[in-house]
Amino acid sequence: MNETLRTKIADQFRNTSLGFSRIKRNLNMIHSSDVETEKILRKIILLTTLNNVETKGKNYYFKCFEYNAILTINSHTLTIITARKIIKNDPVSEGKITNKRIC
Repeated sequence: MNETLRTKIADQFRNTSLGFSRIKRNLNMIHSSDVETEKILRKIILLTTLNNVETKGKNYYFKCFEYNAILTINSHTLTIITARKIIKNDPVSEGKITNKRIC
């Protein structure tokens, strides 16, 4: 990940109405319009430091502590797949362990 790619993602990401509804619900922004949500998502992408952006397979994971949010973005379509809050003291959302099951 570099600054140019991060800026491109912030400028070109997209989503559907259903996707925006899901993102708003997950980030507790249900009263925001799609336009307001898009602006906030753009801020989250641009405020995420490059060392807090992970590439795993075909997805980028933007972890923004200022907005307490993690965005999952498809690297090919630039569609925001999911958004969720960072849960404090949760090793999975803080990136300390993966969310694979241990049997």
